[in-house]
Amino acid sequence: MMHPIDRLGSTIVSRGPDRLRFFTDGWGDLSAIDAADIPSEPPRPIGIEWVSNAVDDGITTSVGVFESPVATLPDHARHGAVTRVLPVDGTDRMVVLMAAWNEHDSRARFGIARRLARRGIGSLVLENPYYGIRRPNDHDGQPIRTVADFFRMGIGAVTEGRGLLAAVREEGFVPGVAGYSMGGNVAALVSSTMPFPVATAPLAASYSPAPVYLDGALRGGIDWTALGGESSAEVRLREALLKASVLDRPAPDHARHAVLVSARSDGYVPPTATRALHAHWPGSELRWVGAGHATLLWLHKSALATAIEDSFLRLMREPAR
Repeated sequence: MMHPIDRLGSTIVSRGPDRLRFFTDGWGDLSAIDAADIPSEPPRPIGIEWVSNAVDDGITTSVGVFESPVATLPDHARHGAVTRVLPVDGTDRMVVLMAAWNEHDSRARFGIARRLARRGIGSLVLENPYYGIRRPNDHDGQPIRTVADFFRMGIGAVTEGRGLLAAVREEGFVPGVAGYSMGGNVAALVSSTMPFPVATAPLAASYSPAPVYLDGALRGGIDWTALGGESSAEVRLREALLKASVLDRPAPDHARHAVLVSARSDGYVPPTATRALHAHWPGSELRWVGAGHATLLWLHKSALATAIEDSFLRLMREPAR
């Protein structure tokens, strides 16, 4: 049963202002959709220029910038930003935290990152392409205006996440990747393509965007008219979104050390979609929390941080075969 707060969110998405709609400009560049492919070649480390540094309450926070390795991103998204959160005493572990849908403010991830820092784990909080300072500068509403935009954003996030993990490993840290909701799906996609062991914690995550945008609360936010009508566009959109499915990729050995978390009353990510990811990764652990999609993030950040911490412990306790 859908959590009442998720049900309210679904109503707002479906009946709220037009600025909440996405795909309002239709499909966009069809060649960008057709050419979209999850990268699988060994990633090259991303070079980060650190531009600020601050220490507060035993935690060091640094902001860095980089040029995205994804040439197909639009100009407004080509330059990326990342925030590093570390315990002042240093760490041997570093997790890349991926963004959730519409996350223009990273406070939720910073809340998790600070909890991890107090447990001796560092974090890199990536500003997603199209989000925050990387959003279109001529638009104040929903930045994902076409399906092609969605694919550019997704491929950009996966590619940058992979490059950051390569940089983390090159610097001598045990690398990890995690994220919430869309960020969890991206984290799982990233992990499934890595050629070296990675601690992994998909949180409130689906195996693909398809169940989330077509079978959950976000369905009401799709501008079906712009896509040519719901009856004719749904099958085509589902097929496109299923191109980004973890189930189509062999489970890497390190996936057996992954820790997944799911809300029992999630109205945005169907629990069956999380179960499918868990089943595809034999040996992984799936933890259930009595919450909805929103309340899992609002009220259970410590449980989410524990899942990330435990994914590192599982990986480091039993090295990959």
